Amino acid sequence: MIDTHAHLYLPQFDADRAEVISRFAEIGGRAILMPATDAETTRRALEMEDEYADGPVRLHTMAAIHPTSAKGITDAALAEIAGLAADSRVVAVGETGLDHYWDVTYLDDQERSLRFHARLAVEVDKPLVLHMRDKDGQETCARALVGILGEESAAAPAGALRGVFHCFGGPAWLVSEVMALGFHVGLGGTLTYPRADVATVTASVPLERIILETDAPYLAPVPHRGRRNEPAYVRLVADRLAEVRGLPVDEVEAVTSSNAVRLFGLAVGS
Repeated sequence: MIDTHAHLYLPQFDADRAEVISRFAEIGGRAILMPATDAETTRRALEMEDEYADGPVRLHTMAAIHPTSAKGITDAALAEIAGLAADSRVVAVGETGLDHYWDVTYLDDQERSLRFHARLAVEVDKPLVLHMRDKDGQETCARALVGILGEESAAAPAGALRGVFHCFGGPAWLVSEVMALGFHVGLGGTLTYPRADVATVTASVPLERIILETDAPYLAPVPHRGRRNEPAYVRLVADRLAEVRGLPVDEVEAVTSSNAVRLFGLAVGS
């Protein structure tokens, strides 16, 4: 299995990181992809990737500035990310995107950062990993995000801008937009939340366009909800997806892992 989104470098794992990785290996885990939130976390992820290079699980790094870290973003900060994204060990540009949930006083900075990262992803020929969060019942963030991506995709060579909408949960109309853009959807712990309705919203998404994730240490699936999440819990996401799709869990694991290998250009067996 592959966990395509886990912040394994965060201090929540400092006390037992090796054990967390070992538990992931025990459930058949092969690779963990680590999204960055700024240059510092990108470098930390790269250090961890090297530190655990000989272990049972391959770690892979992303490079980006998270939208909640984009306030007052500078050319120097963006240039630093561009340099990191060019590193051959970096498999994706992420996570970037838009956040209308927390502080909405710097949306211009967020949009500038998103456009930069989208163009960077095309330049380095790596997928773009997107964060999107809005206030309950609002859709302004989703519409702004697909609008910007549509413009950036149209300006790039056909198919060059690709990636994943991380922690996908709708709204329902967004599914067709994501499919038209050629992006994947990342499904994690929220798929197991009864009131989230993620299974219904994503029912029309082909399995070949789905990858699995945890967003560890956040958004732990049922029955661990409210506690620290970890990569081994991606098995619970696979189990739930298999249940709602009426498929064998082995098929869900195989197809979603193959999707991740193809999307992120992972080495065979990683």
